[in-house]
Amino acid sequence: MRRSRVWESRSRERPRKNCCSVGVLFYVPANSHADDQLAHLLRLLPLAPQGWVLKAQRTLLDMSTREHEAAAEGMTDRDLAELARELEIDPLFRKRFDADPVAAAEAAGMRECALALDRELRELVALAERITSDDVYREELDTDPVAALAAAGMPAATAEPFLEAVGVPDEVLAKLPEVVAHQYEQMPLRARLLTLLIGSDAVAEKIRSAARGA
Repeated sequence: MRRSRVWESRSRERPRKNCCSVGVLFYVPANSHADDQLAHLLRLLPLAPQGWVLKAQRTLLDMSTREHEAAAEGMTDRDLAELARELEIDPLFRKRFDADPVAAAEAAGMRECALALDRELRELVALAERITSDDVYREELDTDPVAALAAAGMPAATAEPFLEAVGVPDEVLAKLPEVVAHQYEQMPLRARLLTLLIGSDAVAEKIRSAARGA
């Protein structure tokens, strides 16, 4: 019986102990200089390694890519593989694709690819036009192209060729993370589609014209 009462006494003490600890947190006096002290401590921290920064940038772009995968809705990996194969083995189809990707895919009976190409082409042109006409967005792009392109849904693998077509300065391109580790087959479907699309001479010219405001 004595052991039982001791156990009960201890068990009743535990809630009061936990309660007191919560009370201590609740009644911590406010420090009017806490924000300044915290800012000072943060400034003392060393800068994050460049590798971490680049990895975070790639992650941000990849997340935005997954959120915009719906842009290629209706087209399958098999459809895209067929398109890529025709571009590789058929010089005449490649020539037609360079001149007009949407019409070439449509004429070859690749309807889902044609629809996806048309949709993506419109978005690329619209983004190029925005870079030209929207001073605020262009400033954001010059300052942090990774964040600006991520917000627009541009995949990491196609950010550089797109900005090259737009004609941004080299110092802006230098702020993009390298995507050397990505192989074409390992890219998300939409990134692979955009890679083929931006590789078309006609599309690159449309992007340049939109960026010039022509």
